Amino acid sequence: MIGQTLLLNFVLMAKTHLKTRNQDVKRFFDELCKRHPEWRLDALEDKTAARFYISPRTVRAILKGEGIYA
Repeated sequence: MIGQTLLLNFVLMAKTHLKTRNQDVKRFFDELCKRHPEWRLDALEDKTAARFYISPRTVRAILKGEGIYA
């Protein structure tokens, strides 16, 4: 019973963390777009990915709401 409770608590914490991270990724990307409108999309994705230690493809999926990032 205790193990199950700990697992559920961990899952909820992980989901909350990812939701917060995804919101932060979107906010950072939007701010970067405003500061550097001349940059190409892939440069913006690369800079965002480097900031959050994720891949550019993950950034793109978060921004588009694809797959598990929806």
